[in-house]
Amino acid sequence: MALSCCSADDSDAEPLHSVDDADARGDLSGGDRTDRTPLVDPDVLHDLEDQLDSAAAARAFVRDYVAVWDERELRLSSAVARQNQAASLDAVLSLKITSTMVGATQLVALARGLEKLLREGSLDEAAAVLPHLHRCGLRTMRELTVMHLQKD
Repeated sequence: MALSCCSADDSDAEPLHSVDDADARGDLSGGDRTDRTPLVDPDVLHDLEDQLDSAAAARAFVRDYVAVWDERELRLSSAVARQNQAASLDAVLSLKITSTMVGATQLVALARGLEKLLREGSLDEAAAVLPHLHRCGLRTMRELTVMHLQKD
């Protein structure tokens, strides 16, 4: 299953293609879609600042999100590799929820697609998506770090 949420390589010069939420199961690749979604939605980050009533608290949350990315990704990939559906679902739900909170739109879309595959018991298909999730995650963490944590 091809996935093009984020570029095939980790180059910033590559265009990004969104994954349509309405078609999370049918085509995780983004296929022929021309719509584009940013890696990070700055409006969500502003909303987080408003909800926490503190820009510093929002930055701390984002900093923690970035700091645990490797652990979160490893937890998901390990569970999928072990073919542990329950642990895989737990890990992908954690990823989806926290990614939603920081506005990581493409990771949210990927997590939704993975969740659907996992609920259907399609762990082999889910495993095929993980390299794309990895690349998209790296780009998202870099964007959050450069564009949102280092702007002070």
